[in-house]
Amino acid sequence: MPCIWGQHNSSQLILPFAILPVQGQSPALPVEGQPPAQGAPAVLFKGLIDTGATTSLISTAIANQLNLQPIGRVPVHGVGGIQHLNSYLFMVGFPFAFPPGAPLPAGVAQPAPGMQPVQLHVLSQPIQGCEYRGQTSAFDAIIGMDVLRTGSLVVQGNGTFSFSF
Repeated sequence: MPCIWGQHNSSQLILPFAILPVQGQSPALPVEGQPPAQGAPAVLFKGLIDTGATTSLISTAIANQLNLQPIGRVPVHGVGGIQHLNSYLFMVGFPFAFPPGAPLPAGVAQPAPGMQPVQLHVLSQPIQGCEYRGQTSAFDAIIGMDVLRTGSLVVQGNGTFSFSF
């Protein structure tokens, strides 16, 4: 079972993740636990974990960068009331770095000199997330319960967290 470990600052838990188009929007979709196929877009973003969010939200910049096409509009209840926002279908992946000098499993490409080898674990089900127009430099997206329910999130008082799935 893959597990991400990290640190939090007691008020925000931010972790790296990737968004990939679903099959039909991209010529090659990675399978669960495998790195994306050659040529498939896999861009890493910073996601804020929000256990109070039912749905994950991606910034307008992410939707534009990945050329995601809206599949409709949905009402979203937030702090500012109800807003009707664009909805997108996408895959979510989490990067796993290998320790320097560790043998790499089959299918993981040797990185360029000075780069750390990374494998991308893609969740098996697509996520229907909404667009948000808020601008912040701290994070690119909000990771809600639609993603978190695929695994187990543990936040500890000593400033660490783990997310396994």
